[in-house]
Amino acid sequence: MWFWLNRLEEKISHLRLQIEESKAPTLKDRELLSALVPLVDEAIRQRSQSERSKMAAAIGQILPTAIAHEIEQSPTNIAKAIAPELALAIQEQIELDSVAISTVLGPQMGDAIKTQITVERDAMVDALYPVIGNTISKYMVELVKSINDKVESTLSPEGLLRKIRAKLQGVSEAELILQEALGYKIQAVLLIHKASGLVIRELQPSPDFSIEANMLAGMLTAIRSFVNECMAQPDLDSELHEIEYNASKILLEVAGYCYLAVIVKGEPSPAFIAKIRETLSEIVLKSEKAIANYDGDPTTIPKTIDLCFDSLIQAQPKLKRKPWVSRFPAGLFLIVLPLCFIWYRGYIAGQIEAKTAEALDGVPELSIYRIVSQVHQGKLTLTGRLPNEYLRQKAEAIAHQVAPNWTVTNQIVAVDVPAEPIRTAGEVERVTWIYNQKKGVAIATRHDFGSNSVNVTGVVTEIPDVEQLTAALKQIPGITTVISTVQIRPVLETRLYFDLNSSEIRSSENTSKLKLIRQFLDLNPGVHLKIIAHSDSTGESNHNQQLSLQRARSVQQTLIAEGVNPARLQIQASHTPPPDVTPQQPLWLSRSVRFEVFIPSTRPN
Repeated sequence: MWFWLNRLEEKISHLRLQIEESKAPTLKDRELLSALVPLVDEAIRQRSQSERSKMAAAIGQILPTAIAHEIEQSPTNIAKAIAPELALAIQEQIELDSVAISTVLGPQMGDAIKTQITVERDAMVDALYPVIGNTISKYMVELVKSINDKVESTLSPEGLLRKIRAKLQGVSEAELILQEALGYKIQAVLLIHKASGLVIRELQPSPDFSIEANMLAGMLTAIRSFVNECMAQPDLDSELHEIEYNASKILLEVAGYCYLAVIVKGEPSPAFIAKIRETLSEIVLKSEKAIANYDGDPTTIPKTIDLCFDSLIQAQPKLKRKPWVSRFPAGLFLIVLPLCFIWYRGYIAGQIEAKTAEALDGVPELSIYRIVSQVHQGKLTLTGRLPNEYLRQKAEAIAHQVAPNWTVTNQIVAVDVPAEPIRTAGEVERVTWIYNQKKGVAIATRHDFGSNSVNVTGVVTEIPDVEQLTAALKQIPGITTVISTVQIRPVLETRLYFDLNSSEIRSSENTSKLKLIRQFLDLNPGVHLKIIAHSDSTGESNHNQQLSLQRARSVQQTLIAEGVNPARLQIQASHTPPPDVTPQQPLWLSRSVRFEVFIPSTRPN
């Protein structure tokens, strides 16, 4: 190896002298470089194998400079080379020193959140709304608890009854006091798209109160925009939460791409306002994408929003007058106990109905149909309309999965969707054509659009052909009845034989055969007869053709004379022997007339 290194140093020294003598490389210089390159490669390879640490030290001194130069010249290539391993490198660094990563990324998190709020404000609101809403709810719970602590010390018959009702209803006594003192009633609930002002869902439970929802939504959206843009402080985010008129209020709760407007008559309780926030939070969590892309089509919004509205309506207080109950605590207990039981059963029933509706709405092929689930007398009843029995059974199976311990009554009606008459007629014609291609089958069909039936006439060779044809026609959509008068095709093997170069019917045997053929036609009035005459292979073809035609006409005239309708007879002549007669057989077998039974087609062109 040292020999190669010494020789390499000599070559390099010699090369330097030549370069100094002439800066422009000559042909000799290029030849010298070409000879020197393999030696340099071999020397570096051997050096790296024998002294790896020294080679690494030598290259390491210039490696940072080389990488920096490559980053400056080709940043895209460097990024593509490092990108696949960047995630793995960060993971490895977190395992080695997680504090360092937190120290580096921590100061930038605030700026990142601010940038996201600027770019996509509504998305950040949707993400943080449930958490912030729960925080506010906890604060309200603590506030109500402080009021409740002050009221609990009051002892009176009404106070005791109020405590019992609060325990049974699962609310605090302070909320009941506020409800009794003030009271309120929900007049309308609107879910409005924040950007466009379109009404996504509306519910007006009060029969004596009616509003134009779209007009109100547009005005509310305009008022919100005016307040937020013109009256809010520049550095603070503000929102319009309430509009008061006469004895009513419009409560507004905003989140992301929509806001909820609730028209209430009276003074709503804090619990009801919390319920509004909870309802909007549930709507945002379950239907955010559908609401963000809402374009005015109500079918794109899930039906779960209706369940949220129903839950909100059920949260309003139901005032009850009990002027004499305070004097009879025991009687009140007897009245409240069954009411509580009924309320509990109603609550469970509502939960089952809501879960069943949500499960049915989650199935794509069922979500486009209106299926109502209702609990009555301990049974879960499904009502609605579906296009086929398969979807009906599938809806019942889903109800069994949601409520396995309940009796499911499936009252869904499977509605037969009427088939298109043109398509039905085409299918009938296609099946008729296919069966007419079979040997020995001659049928005709007539489709009646009014009665959805098909009349089939004709003949077939076997009984199974009739059964298969009837089954095939019944499978066509729009066909409910098949009326078949198809007969088994009679086989006529009778043949008449003639003398050489003769077309006259002389023998008594031929005359008796023709009488039998006439009787056969009388017994089968729907059958027509084809008379096919043949000739032997001797003689000229034209002569044989004319002779065969004369024989066919002679048979035709004889049958007409016997009383057969000429319209039921067709003649056909051939100068060749019958298909089943071979050249080796006697010639008299070729001089014959045979018969074929057929049914004329009655299909329209």
